[in-house]
Amino acid sequence: MAARGHHHDSHDSSRYPYRYHIRQTAQAPGVAPVNILLVNDDGIEARGLAILARVMAEHGRVFVVAPHSQQSAIGHGITIHEPIRLHERPGLFEGEGIRAWSLEAKPADCVKFALYALKLDVDIVVSGINDGPNLGTDIIYSGTLAGASEGIICGKPSMAVSSDFGSFDTAERELPALMATLLSADVLSAENVLNINFPACSFERSKGIQLCDMGERPFIHDFVEENGVYWSKGGWGRGNNPQGSDVWAYENGYISLSPIQINRTNYAYMEKLRARLPISLN
Repeated sequence: MAARGHHHDSHDSSRYPYRYHIRQTAQAPGVAPVNILLVNDDGIEARGLAILARVMAEHGRVFVVAPHSQQSAIGHGITIHEPIRLHERPGLFEGEGIRAWSLEAKPADCVKFALYALKLDVDIVVSGINDGPNLGTDIIYSGTLAGASEGIICGKPSMAVSSDFGSFDTAERELPALMATLLSADVLSAENVLNINFPACSFERSKGIQLCDMGERPFIHDFVEENGVYWSKGGWGRGNNPQGSDVWAYENGYISLSPIQINRTNYAYMEKLRARLPISLN
């Protein structure tokens, strides 16, 4: 598990060039309401999704299309060999005008289905709030990031929001102001997922926001045999996570914001291949 930090109230702001404090405003003034699609990987009845729906209802019309059951660590899988069943869930969420459906499918399916089967008019996609952080290499496995990434693939500005395991207090308290800030700043883009992680639960309040790159958070598998079958009972190992990484921010009490691209091309290595391979690469 991720190491826990200690909460302190005073810091030298000059040491944190990418640190910002969130002004506690309830609504971003002058921001037009938007149509917001919510998705997650913890399932339609997850507490984090209920909190997110309540927060986002302050900023526009909310649609929820989420998995019918738990889909954590499903990655960016899609359903192609099984039937997909839809269930409308009226009255499940607090907030005026929220429409909700559960889908017997994966998070990425939920986004596609919302846009192309339900034909919902969507301006932005928000995935979460995940029960557990999505930091560093977590994003490879994360259904939460997959939901947001599918939004980008479909041309919609998207965000992923995650909190510490079993703890939504900081996210519930600070997400309204954070969303107001992000929406009023007009920083969302259909080219990047904005990956947001609230800090470890040992911090009662965040120290602010840090813009971060991806850290290292390798999952170490421990395959245990029980009654002729194997279970993965691993945990997270330690990686190289200097200040400025999302893992460092999480462990030291900050909300991390990381822009994540779909394009994984290593352009520097491509040039090396171009120079060394005895073939024509155009």
